[in-house]
Amino acid sequence: MHYIQLDAKSAKPWVKENNHRVIGTINGKVDFHCGIMPKKEGGFYVNIGSTLCKKLKLKEGDSLTVTFKPDTSPYQFEMPEELNEVLATDGKAHKVFHTLSEGNQRGLIYLVNQVKSTDKRVERALRIAEQLKLGVTSQRVILKK
Repeated sequence: MHYIQLDAKSAKPWVKENNHRVIGTINGKVDFHCGIMPKKEGGFYVNIGSTLCKKLKLKEGDSLTVTFKPDTSPYQFEMPEELNEVLATDGKAHKVFHTLSEGNQRGLIYLVNQVKSTDKRVERALRIAEQLKLGVTSQRVILKK
């Protein structure tokens, strides 16, 4: 797990009213959807994926400039075109998807976004839609069945 540690003063404006979802920008180059999360021992952190670390050639201990802005996107995550199309054409899967918690929706979106090949993204989106219609909604098991 890669993360950026934040002090309470930096995080405070973004963690009010139970909405901690933001769009972060690292070194003025790359935007990413994220959540500012509290640490048990105090302070806050933001997870960043290994793909983002590789893209920016980041390594542990690097000094970064990170800015945040509110994430006002509908899912607070980038909806992949493939999943959007599948849900638009499958009313039952669309209905189930939109009854899920926002976090669960983001998790399913992430499962599609992590695949690079368009064909595989379509395949994964179709599989998720089928599983949703069968009542499987957990991102941890949806691709295993």
